[in-house]
Amino acid sequence: MRAAFAGVVAAHARGDRELTNGELRAEMARNSALAVYVKRNGAPDVAETHFLADEPPWDDHEVTLYYLDARKEIGFARAWVLGRPEIQIKRYERPLTDEQVAALASRAKARGQQAPAAAPDAPGEVAAPAGAEQTASLSPDERAERSAARAEDAAGRVEAAADSAEHAADRAEAIAEKATRAFHRGVRK
Repeated sequence: MRAAFAGVVAAHARGDRELTNGELRAEMARNSALAVYVKRNGAPDVAETHFLADEPPWDDHEVTLYYLDARKEIGFARAWVLGRPEIQIKRYERPLTDEQVAALASRAKARGQQAPAAAPDAPGEVAAPAGAEQTASLSPDERAERSAARAEDAAGRVEAAADSAEHAADRAEAIAEKATRAFHRGVRK
């Protein structure tokens, strides 16, 4: 009992804890790789955050998702480049043992009672409008209007992604120019 309590205290000291659905949504808004995975595979049975690193390039924490039916654990993290969390990746995927699934099952039940963690739109992803699964009862005109609205939303996301890429290219160009000037200054000395 004392060892189990010590393990819980140590986990909280490092920042290891289970995420609520709201906290998972917030993490998905920060990490597009995480958001895309959840959008494609559905909400996890359990989600946790764990201490990752206290030095660059890694972010200070990672998010771990547990899918009990698939017997899978997946970890996501961000890495910083030039002072910004530019890299968002799936760090690992590993199978869960029977013991791990049993230990996580009770936590999954508690999580199921929360509001669902719907995925925010990730770059390049096309979101379905609310109620899209009920389009069979709509008239052809209404379906066409909804389709046009989805296309317009997708175009807006593509435009935003293009603006982001252009901004990143401008930053890279400025850094390269600064490095070139510093090199030439060093050569002149």
